[in-house]
Amino acid sequence: MGKPQDLPAGESQMMVGITLNFITYVVALLMLYGVGRAVVHAAVDMGLTGLFLYLALMITSKLSRFQQAFGALCGAGAVLNAAAILMIFPLMGSSTSAIGEFAYFLLLVWGLSLSAHVVRHTFGIHMVSSIGVALLYFLFVSSLLTAIFPPEVVPAESVSWLNNTVSFLV
Repeated sequence: MGKPQDLPAGESQMMVGITLNFITYVVALLMLYGVGRAVVHAAVDMGLTGLFLYLALMITSKLSRFQQAFGALCGAGAVLNAAAILMIFPLMGSSTSAIGEFAYFLLLVWGLSLSAHVVRHTFGIHMVSSIGVALLYFLFVSSLLTAIFPPEVVPAESVSWLNNTVSFLV
């Protein structure tokens, strides 16, 4: 619930956030993609996040906030990835796919709200605007990552309504 500006200034907190986010991101994707693809996927996503945040802060003349904001986003990502590992992995392959889909939906909403919170305080904008920015960024990066890492073909009976909905949005 803290603000990015409440984090200690400096590179060390950002590096801890990046490291934890990267490790948990790769672990979360291992069962879906394998090591190589999980590492590249995590690196591309985190790199894009850092690049877009850097550019937005440079354009708005708030570049001094980069380390705290990127560290906050990465730290939040690490917490979300750890929650995903604990919530979704035990449900994979079970007949309770509705529970898994609901868990994924909760993580998505939680992730968007955390991103919006960081964006709000980093750029000093209203919460509604920051939610819009977080949602648009999520849709853009999801589309880009889907283009770079197309989903593997799966049998039609194993595709859930949530996967169809996310594919439609992306």
